[in-house]
Amino acid sequence: MTNQETMIKNKIKNIAGYALDSCLKNGCTAARLTLNNNIQSSYSVRNDKLDRLQQANGSSLYVQIFTEGKYGAYSTNRMERHELDNFISNAVDATKYLTPDNCRVLPDKSLYFKGKGEGLEQYDSSFPSIDPDKKCDIAFNCAAEIYKKDPMIISVNCEYGDSDDYTYIIDSQGFEGEGSQTTFTLSAECSVKGTGDSKPEGWWYESSIFIDKLLKEGVGTKAFERAASRLNPRKLKSGKYNLVVENTVSSRLISPIISALNGTSIQQNNSFLKGKIGEKVFSEGFTLTDNPHLRGAYGSRFFDSEGIATKEMNIIEKGIVTNYYINTYNSLKLKLPVTIEGPSVPSCVFNYPGKTVESHISLEHILTKCEKGILVTGFNGGNSNSSTGDFSFGVQGFYFENGIILYPIKEMNITGNIIKLWNGIAEIGTDPRMSGRWLIPTLAFESVNFSGI
Repeated sequence: MTNQETMIKNKIKNIAGYALDSCLKNGCTAARLTLNNNIQSSYSVRNDKLDRLQQANGSSLYVQIFTEGKYGAYSTNRMERHELDNFISNAVDATKYLTPDNCRVLPDKSLYFKGKGEGLEQYDSSFPSIDPDKKCDIAFNCAAEIYKKDPMIISVNCEYGDSDDYTYIIDSQGFEGEGSQTTFTLSAECSVKGTGDSKPEGWWYESSIFIDKLLKEGVGTKAFERAASRLNPRKLKSGKYNLVVENTVSSRLISPIISALNGTSIQQNNSFLKGKIGEKVFSEGFTLTDNPHLRGAYGSRFFDSEGIATKEMNIIEKGIVTNYYINTYNSLKLKLPVTIEGPSVPSCVFNYPGKTVESHISLEHILTKCEKGILVTGFNGGNSNSSTGDFSFGVQGFYFENGIILYPIKEMNITGNIIKLWNGIAEIGTDPRMSGRWLIPTLAFESVNFSGI
């Protein structure tokens, strides 16, 4: 850590400490302060010209006030002491007008994380010293991979982006925690000439916590290949098809489950998994885990926004719902034990007889196993009902037979129910992309309803 970084963090801690003292002096029963500092930049290249350059450095203070059985949450980016005094005084006064809710309290102190918060390998110390010209060159080189390399290309857009994010949390019960994370991303979009007025588009991106590990070659080429593969799509008849979902978008089919497991959804009677703890709801082969201490993963953390220590746990084990995501408030409302506020690094596996830990299940393997069906590589809108689990999603992708992709499809929807869908799981790959917070691999489901012509 450089001297400048140390100075910035010490300044942030001093501001948060001062704000906490101000909350208590103004009559709060308890308070939690979360201060975030973010430095980011992006370089966008359109075809062969620098189209946009953005650089930003900002801080925000999130203040949670507990007083007289009432709770209020407020935020500001004005950090001068006299401005903080006025802001907090007004916030405390405003909170007193709210309806009391005795479940709004700070957590049980025994649940707090008490370590130093180091060892998750989420910060690149070279971030402050990276030459802006290098960042710009990465974006230009990405576009140069494909611009004017094929007459069917209409336009190319490439962007390099990075961020340095630091968060510090302190509360009146003595909790103190901090975390830093860097992110480096390279993305590309490409549109090509199709038949008539159609202009198929393709995209790709790579992301890494460390600049040296960011894949900087092949991103533009991949975007062009994905755009070209969308040429001449066909309509398919409505019916039941095997569904394979690419690992770039597979989290879309986990999201309704994560949402239904959230304590707020359960407390508001807006979850199709309410009252399902201990019940076998999904296929016996389906296990969903949360791995918050996975090194080098974006979502890893030692504590959540309440300061509660995270731990590895099964959320769904062989189809049985074993845990909800429960914070302090929902724990008191629902009379359930605190677990964690929400997912850290969820991942899933398929436990079928004969599978070994070493087994590598790729997209190609899954397409072969499913023989024929539709590979989904993108979702076009749609929604799911969090109370019932019913869903309808627009999709784009490809029809395949004998494990071989034959042609792109268009204007199709998938419909059904999330519980029924996950009871028809055919395979879960071992190929999650490390570029996202959720490590969800390629998924395959049997006999899914597709609506077409």
